[in-house]
Amino acid sequence: MQDAAGTVMPIDVVVADHHRVVAEGVGALLAPAVRSVSLVHSAAALLERVVPGMLVVGDIDLPDLPGLEPLRRLAARRDDTRFIVLSGHDEPLVVQEAMQAGAWAYVLKHSPRGELLDALRDVTEGRRYVSPSLMAALVNAPAPVHRLTRRQREVLERMARGLRATDIAVELGISVRTVESHRQALLELFRVHSGVALVREAMRMGLIRDHGGLP
Repeated sequence: MQDAAGTVMPIDVVVADHHRVVAEGVGALLAPAVRSVSLVHSAAALLERVVPGMLVVGDIDLPDLPGLEPLRRLAARRDDTRFIVLSGHDEPLVVQEAMQAGAWAYVLKHSPRGELLDALRDVTEGRRYVSPSLMAALVNAPAPVHRLTRRQREVLERMARGLRATDIAVELGISVRTVESHRQALLELFRVHSGVALVREAMRMGLIRDHGGLP
């Protein structure tokens, strides 16, 4: 990350992970390469700590604001804050959602340590980055992956958790009829005839995780 003269890149980085050992390890890796590194362990602390121009290296499983919401809120600021997702999730759907939500890079936690430095370099220079091990899965992802709308993905994820249409409607702030409409569209897209078959097929494709919601 240093140039030929051995100078440190003028970047301020915030590492966000609720596992303190992970955050400290990432911080120790990045510290010699950047101007400053600070650690946070919650979404609330992250949103409070970040100022314009900072670079965030963070998980998408922060307990107080789970999922991609912290990323979406930072992206909505439009203040040149850039987010590198560092995650254990390798499902194509999760990666695509993160990039669409505003992530500049997606790096797997079990990747070689050099990948995170490569991602940091690319993002700093204005380029996107995705772990090479994920690229083939994204390119070869089944057609439904590329055709799902954001709302369909949200409905599908909640179906995998075993939520009923009424519960999904409450969580997403939409009507039960709208949920059923999305469900029917998903059945047709995946060419299956039941919610259970839909969730199983999505899991088989690696689009969603097993949340234990299947009977």
